[in-house]
Amino acid sequence: MINIDFLEYLIVYAESENLSKASRTLHISQSALSRAMQKVEDYVGVPIFTRTKNKLSLNETGKELIKNAYLVIEAERLMKERTITFHNKSTNISIGAVAPGPMIKYGNLLYSTFPNKNIVSKIEDKNTLIEKLKNGIYDCIFTDCEVKDDDLISQFAYTENLYITIPKAHFLAGLKRGVTFSEIDGQSFLVSNNLGIWDEIIAKNLPKSKFFPQAMDNLYEIINASTIPNFSTNITIPLRTELERISLPILDRDATVNFYISYKKEDKNKLKKLIKMIER
Repeated sequence: MINIDFLEYLIVYAESENLSKASRTLHISQSALSRAMQKVEDYVGVPIFTRTKNKLSLNETGKELIKNAYLVIEAERLMKERTITFHNKSTNISIGAVAPGPMIKYGNLLYSTFPNKNIVSKIEDKNTLIEKLKNGIYDCIFTDCEVKDDDLISQFAYTENLYITIPKAHFLAGLKRGVTFSEIDGQSFLVSNNLGIWDEIIAKNLPKSKFFPQAMDNLYEIINASTIPNFSTNITIPLRTELERISLPILDRDATVNFYISYKKEDKNKLKKLIKMIER
């Protein structure tokens, strides 16, 4: 059986047509590269190189071999990817979302609904989530709009509202009704890394503001030691413990996001307990 690495070496050589350059790209010696290509030629059993005194080049048979080598490497990649996907689907429940809120809101529900599964989640953009859901990488996804697809079921899950969280002595603290983006634009904010679509919404509506991203592990410690405003939502406010801060709703339409859960029709029975709980 041919070594897949040797085929990859051969492709790199074919792309550069230079033994020295290919060996540098691969971080192996020229002699190791030459031996690998010789083993490929020995494996196929026919000449794939034209050899002259000072040059080695692929002949027409070798060029045909390169075309098939790409197919073999792609097939090997797909085999590995599909095997991992099968394993993950049998041992994990994979959730994708455009923001952290869905996993915060439904995290405990997921663990109780699937007690024998590992819950794996990731924040990605909507189009990537939909593609990965259709390819079986995710069991379900949460997006900020309904997904229209004949193979999927998509339904409303919940509404999330953005808040600004500020010290009680902050000059905006008296605005009990809430604030608008225009009223807070230009201020500096502590923010968590990777808020998904909230990053886009905040950046769009607060073009004059400065943001200081922090790892979630350190964020609340820094908030407690700082007077700098930050953000929360109706999902995260109940989890916060800063006694000297208050949260004011942001009143603009962009500060309210409806989330939808989507999943394959064929997975409806698998996810029925989760869906019923969300519908409640």
